[in-house]
Amino acid sequence: MARELHDEYVGLEVEQLQQRAALRHPSTIFTATGGMRVHPDQLRALRDAVLAEAAEANYPYAGTRDGRAEFDLRVARLLHERTGLVPAEAAVRSTWSFLALVLLPDVAYWRYPRAPGDRVLDTDITRHVFGRLWWRAHLLEEPNAVGDRYALIGAFGEAAFDQIFSRRRSLGGSRTLIRALARTWPRLGLAPKDERAVLREVLKRLRRLGAVVDFEALDDGQLARQVAEVADEAVAALRLQP
Repeated sequence: MARELHDEYVGLEVEQLQQRAALRHPSTIFTATGGMRVHPDQLRALRDAVLAEAAEANYPYAGTRDGRAEFDLRVARLLHERTGLVPAEAAVRSTWSFLALVLLPDVAYWRYPRAPGDRVLDTDITRHVFGRLWWRAHLLEEPNAVGDRYALIGAFGEAAFDQIFSRRRSLGGSRTLIRALARTWPRLGLAPKDERAVLREVLKRLRRLGAVVDFEALDDGQLARQVAEVADEAVAALRLQP
């Protein structure tokens, strides 16, 4: 059913998709293992909140690249704060296809016009228009922060964070490690054109190091020094390349 909806929606205008938005769908199922069913009023409130953020980025009209990036950051925080999901629930990919194809199809296809399937279907959370945002907030949230616990969300650009999240089985699943890298990242003072290459080198080195070092066993100071050292080595190595 999700594939059929995508095939229909991908050719529609945002104004038409606004009429397709719904709080329920006949194909919706609930797990048999417990948990509270979300009330339609909660879904309506979530839709209204996301629409308000989209309006700030010029929805329903085309926006700027910076506006879309800012929308992503705000919605990442919103989804993490408002949905009440835990990681096990957020890993259920059909949850995100419901948001993109039933609750918020107009926003999903506004954010990614003529979106490829993996942006709205349940095939890959690392690419999903909303799923990747929840996980971005979750991995970078600092629950015990004195100030803004989501201050690290903007440390990486979209493409950079996608590199991290796509390696979640080896690195991206460690909130401790990713937060340490996010704190170190601004200090490197990288130009946007260099960010992806440096991050790729950093992640490669961290994966090798992870074979002999348990990052989760390090205290905050030790981990910060280890990540900073790897980052500095990666920058130096790339500068030596012809």
